Amino acid sequence: MTYGYNASFKNFTAQQDIRSISAKLLTELVDLRKTEEEMRRPIVFVCHSLGGIIAKKALLLGVSGEQAKVQDAVYGVVFLATPHNGSNIATCGKVIANIVTACSPLNPAKRIIGALQKDSKVLLEITEDFVPRISSLQLVSFFEMKMTNLGFYKTMVVEQDSAILHVPNEVVIGQNADHREIARFDSLHDRNLRPALSRLDVFRQDIINQLHCMANSQSATEGLGTISTHALFEIPFPPCNTFQGRGVLLGQMEAFFHASSAPMSGQLTFAICGLGGSGKTQVALKFATRNRAKYRSGVFFVTASSEPSLVANISWICESLGLGNVSNKASAFKEWLSRVENTDWLLIFDNADDLESVRIAQYFPDTTWGHIVVTSRDQGVIGNVTKDGAVLDRLEMGEAIAVLLQKAGYLSPSAEDYEEAKMIVELLGCLPLAVDQAGAYIRSRRKTLTSYRRLYKDRQNDVLQFKPRLGEYDNTVFTTREINFEQVERDSKEASMLLLLFCFLDASNISETMLDRACSPQKRWDRKGEMSELAPIDAGLNSDLIALIKDEVAFDDAIEKLLSFSLIHLDNDVDGLRNFSVHPLVQHCASQPLPLSLQGQWRLQAILIVCNAFPRNKYLEPLYGDLGRSQLPHVIRILKEYDQLAEPETCPTSVKYQMSSMLLAASRFSNTLWKREAIDRVRQLLQDSNDAYLKVCLAQRESSLLRMLGKRASSNKTLEEFIHSTILPGYDQLLESDARWNAQSGELILSFAENLIANDALAIARHELLQWKPINPKFPSSTERIVLRGRNIMLGKILKFQGHFQAAVDVLDAVLQESKIDSFYEGTGWRRVLLSNLGDLYCELQRPADTQSLHEPEFRQMIDSRSQNISSGRRIQLTLAESYIRSGAYEKAEEILSSLAKVYGTIDDPDSLAESGIFRVWASLARIAHIRCCWEEALLNWNKASSALQSLGRQNHSHFGLVQYAIAHALSKLEKIQESSDVSAKAKNLLSSDERRYWIVGFDSYWRDYIVEGIDQSLSASQLS
Repeated sequence: MTYGYNASFKNFTAQQDIRSISAKLLTELVDLRKTEEEMRRPIVFVCHSLGGIIAKKALLLGVSGEQAKVQDAVYGVVFLATPHNGSNIATCGKVIANIVTACSPLNPAKRIIGALQKDSKVLLEITEDFVPRISSLQLVSFFEMKMTNLGFYKTMVVEQDSAILHVPNEVVIGQNADHREIARFDSLHDRNLRPALSRLDVFRQDIINQLHCMANSQSATEGLGTISTHALFEIPFPPCNTFQGRGVLLGQMEAFFHASSAPMSGQLTFAICGLGGSGKTQVALKFATRNRAKYRSGVFFVTASSEPSLVANISWICESLGLGNVSNKASAFKEWLSRVENTDWLLIFDNADDLESVRIAQYFPDTTWGHIVVTSRDQGVIGNVTKDGAVLDRLEMGEAIAVLLQKAGYLSPSAEDYEEAKMIVELLGCLPLAVDQAGAYIRSRRKTLTSYRRLYKDRQNDVLQFKPRLGEYDNTVFTTREINFEQVERDSKEASMLLLLFCFLDASNISETMLDRACSPQKRWDRKGEMSELAPIDAGLNSDLIALIKDEVAFDDAIEKLLSFSLIHLDNDVDGLRNFSVHPLVQHCASQPLPLSLQGQWRLQAILIVCNAFPRNKYLEPLYGDLGRSQLPHVIRILKEYDQLAEPETCPTSVKYQMSSMLLAASRFSNTLWKREAIDRVRQLLQDSNDAYLKVCLAQRESSLLRMLGKRASSNKTLEEFIHSTILPGYDQLLESDARWNAQSGELILSFAENLIANDALAIARHELLQWKPINPKFPSSTERIVLRGRNIMLGKILKFQGHFQAAVDVLDAVLQESKIDSFYEGTGWRRVLLSNLGDLYCELQRPADTQSLHEPEFRQMIDSRSQNISSGRRIQLTLAESYIRSGAYEKAEEILSSLAKVYGTIDDPDSLAESGIFRVWASLARIAHIRCCWEEALLNWNKASSALQSLGRQNHSHFGLVQYAIAHALSKLEKIQESSDVSAKAKNLLSSDERRYWIVGFDSYWRDYIVEGIDQSLSASQLS
């Protein structure tokens, strides 16, 4: 049920105090729990803000009868930002209450407001009285981490310290939400919803287990009196007191073992696999203690790391069971487990890592009952030794933070402590062992979180080798890894090679596709301007590494070996190829013991792997965009590795060349900040280079980026500096016959022409474009043909801007038909630019159906490839939306535009293209509202379009005048005649200042005619009246 009350300060009345609300809650619960089955149900309270105070008070009221039964039925409470010790805005609430009291006959209860004041007596008494009650309750307290906007200011409504009860069995979780958002979730995919659902699922599973145990206990009393009530519970130690998370896995195990209603459903076996230190043993222990009551025959734990330890453990169990002095203890134990009176047992084989030496399956009893759990680093145990299993991943961020803070002794962490803890667990990759030992280090050495983080960065090896003197673990993080690496080196040279390569790549998403591409010949443009192939050995890759990656059997053997130690994780397949990930601590611990020279060699191999695999050109690679975006994290990682080389400046020229070429291609992806960094890196790499081709590529990319950022003067300056530094001093005469160089020079002219067009110098731009020619105009190279097409698209755009729509269609349609003969032209950004320009022109010629037939298939293809939200994809959608507006399909247009508004809203640092797109979205939505005569909505959207133009620096442009005209028209329809007249006068001046151009489809053509004529008529009519 949902129990609500009006929590606004102004709506509390004198009769509605905390006690009466709490009593009413109990009464409503009694009324709802009518049947016997309903009255047996456990209750979980989920309380937001003041609701938590009401729930606590409801559990403290002195009641009898049915209300007392409701109190006894409460299993747990989830508090969402409940002010246990008062609310910071209570003082503000008191002021509001006094204002309402003075202005309204409804007299707010000052008792309630007073109770909410910081550390008030009433609130403190409720909390103090509640603490003794908590021993029988499960408690989870969520606290807010974002300030709440209260209109005039922002504040943390309930501070973290107030939102926590500070009791031993309380689970504390921070949420990246404000006071309102902490109880409101956008969708099932809201990241703040997952922790809440996870905790409720743990509650649900525990309640089911308790009910199951009660049922079993009752049936045992009635008919199974022969079963021992003193079952052996043999585990070496309880789960650590900082155990957090793993609720989903524990629920999965309980469903696997206990879902069947049949008493003899067959022996069930389950494996928990994962990296050393990921918490496999702890999960097994938690499962055993949590489900202890189900195993009436006993719970048995054996260490299976070696044959002697396993046999010794079984011998001790035999003695505990009183099986006598038998010669074969293992057989005696199996025989005991096989007895029909011993059917409800759990057997745990812990640390079964060496499955070849220790054949644990021979210790499984041959029965149709019993449950077996195996913990192992070897993921091959799942399916081969056990029926089912799971591979442990790192802890969730919030869970890892809770472990660290609890272990470090931070019982009342501040928001700053929480942020420091977050940074630490990110460094540790949320690995349970590492996080737990970090907390122990902080506590035992009396360190602050900040000082630990600094020390970890400065002395990582020393910190990772720390072992608590009285800790629960035998090995440190470092030694746990060291043992594994030594074993891998002994067993498989190939696996060791792969692991070392992975150490210098991005830890996540190491795709088999990237590795295979890196070790295969890759397409490049040659000096003739044609496609050629670069062999991986010529790219500098190690021949042994190439042979390993290209040998499918050898590669699979090496991967299997790494998986057997859980040193890597196998992620989802993509198109039949695998993705791997490796924990950051594995990367560090595996690479650090290497001599510096060997570290340098593997760094260089990782750099070359990424350089050779990264796609260079949208025309050479059909999947250029998808491949580039997926590999970008590795590009960012190898830049860090390049900086770690002993002497980066002495790096071979060939490596610098490959890095420069790769970074120029990578600079087309991601955000503006990355694009700037990539271009700056190329400039540094080419500082002492004489490679004219790469330098012209750099000049063109930098010019394009500056133009996208709206810095046209700087863009032109970049082109001029290149000409003065490279062209004018005299370049290599061989370049005169270099088609690749000539094509790239053409790209430079295209960039220059774009700047001219942006400055409305259309005639000069056309002249410059026509000056460029292929070396052999009759037989242009492939690279030169691409530039010719780009040039013709730009010539078509110039005709469009001048209003020569049909002539522009003729030019662009010819380019489209010609491009169909080249398969590499399909799906590229240039093609989408071409299609969007053609679509715009069809709309201008009142042929929206032609636009839709051209764009709808492309849009569906973009959705299938998930590329609809990249720049060229957004451009296609804007044109498609315009076609729907022109054909009267306003709902379809609004659907696309609303989706685009959300996409643009996620861009942190929009460039000029994105800013233009934002303007088009709001101007289009405004036109739809305008056409429908929804004047308030139209005015709102026109104002947003106006703000977008101001962000573009276009407030003195005719576009701004046209938007102001539309605003004036809407104001006149809202009968704000004087305001409309003032805005209209300013708009006229702006419109008359520029020569008419057709920059934006529809907006600069029919809409300009419609809106200018409309406002003039409106003003004339108002003047006449």
